[in-house]
Amino acid sequence: LYMWHVNRFVNANEKTTPDQKITVGDFHFHNGKWILINRKLTSMYDKDIDKKIEIGEAVELTEGKKILLSKEDGGRLIIVQLVKS
Repeated sequence: LYMWHVNRFVNANEKTTPDQKITVGDFHFHNGKWILINRKLTSMYDKDIDKKIEIGEAVELTEGKKILLSKEDGGRLIIVQLVKS
């Protein structure tokens, strides 16, 4: 996960700064479940339970879960959709 995924005002192009190219979160399949680990985001929230996801903390990704990636202007809300193959 990069800053251009987190904030709609950040674009992945030739003007992207080195700070914006740093990974801020990553996805893993762990113990049979998909999780998102917050690596650098200071205002990431699990909106289903209104709980802050601290840096270094993981959140389980379940169908329909709502995660606010940033409270800043332009911050995105994601709604998880799991596709079975």
